[in-house]
Amino acid sequence: DRIEEADVDVQTDAFLDRPPSPLFIPQSTGKDISTQIEAGDLFDFDIEVKPIVETLVGKTVEQALIEVAEEEELAEIREQQREYEEIRNAELIELQRLEEQERRLRAEKDRRMKQAQEALRSEQDVAQKIAARAFAKAYLQDLVPSVFNNLRENGYFYDPVEHEIETSFMPWLIDRTMTQVNQLVLGRTILDSIIRDVVNQRVDNYEKLAEALKQAVEGGVDMGTSTGDVPHDLEQNIEQPESGNGELVFNMENNINDGVETSALLNDEAVDEREEEQTNADDDAGGEQ
Repeated sequence: DRIEEADVDVQTDAFLDRPPSPLFIPQSTGKDISTQIEAGDLFDFDIEVKPIVETLVGKTVEQALIEVAEEEELAEIREQQREYEEIRNAELIELQRLEEQERRLRAEKDRRMKQAQEALRSEQDVAQKIAARAFAKAYLQDLVPSVFNNLRENGYFYDPVEHEIETSFMPWLIDRTMTQVNQLVLGRTILDSIIRDVVNQRVDNYEKLAEALKQAVEGGVDMGTSTGDVPHDLEQNIEQPESGNGELVFNMENNINDGVETSALLNDEAVDEREEEQTNADDDAGGEQ
């Protein structure tokens, strides 16, 4: 049932390399001519080569001299460069030494500054501690007395007698004194009004009396004769009222002066009474204390 199978291999022959193409030579179109040159016909080597050799030797020597000069110059340049390098290295070494010295000095300076700052800080701390201790000691030393003084000033500690006087006696004394003063002022005001009314009434009476006397005198003058002659007894009557008028005016002035003096005396008596009452009140207050 199975179909027969078989494997068959085929291999082609290897290709041979292509041979190189022959050089192309074009076909000559001219005529070939040959010439025979004998030795010495064109030039003599010994003679012709001499200037060439001299030129070559001169150029070679010149080039050699140039190279030698260049080498010497390069040697001098290298020597100068070496000296410069030595000087620069010495300067660099000196610079490094100076930098190291500066660094050490700076480090020493920083260290000294830190030490000084630490010492100053320590001194400040010690001073602050001493000041705080002294302040605390002084504050605590005066604390208890100051507390008691503050309590006493605020009224927590007081004298009972003084407190009683300030709270009970002094207000009562001030009220009594004000009552007495008000009564004295009221009495003085009433007395002044009474005196003023009496004086005004007397002045009115005296003015009315003076007006009546003046009318009486004028009436007596009009009763004279037409010729203007006045009898002797009428002149006496006229003179008497005039003298009476003067006496009345003088009496009125005296009465007014008496009224003023009476008012002044009454005022003085009222002042004396007020001072006496004030003295009695002060004595009573001193006795109660």
